[in-house]
Amino acid sequence: MNESVKSKKRSTTMSEIRIVATLIAKPEHTATIHRAVERVVDPSRQEVGNIQYDLHEEIGHKGTYVFFEVWASQEAVDHHNNTVHFQNFVKEIEGKLEMLDIKVLHQIA
Repeated sequence: MNESVKSKKRSTTMSEIRIVATLIAKPEHTATIHRAVERVVDPSRQEVGNIQYDLHEEIGHKGTYVFFEVWASQEAVDHHNNTVHFQNFVKEIEGKLEMLDIKVLHQIA
């Protein structure tokens, strides 16, 4: 592995929690969900224990959003889930999704 690639690799710990959350908006709520998912990103990135909080929209599938999250610990995830901005997000999207799939992961290799 060359040095430039090595220097960019971030060390990870076993306590890190990774989350992949996929949301599919009901067609009539696409604009509302789009605003809601964009609005939750910045305050989540500012939280203690947040390492990564990225939002993506699936190409060719408007209204399908995927969050890639990395947290320092389960405690950081628990804190995030109880923040005002995240609780407001949960209320805002309630009943407006066709599908919500959340995978909580830990890196093994």
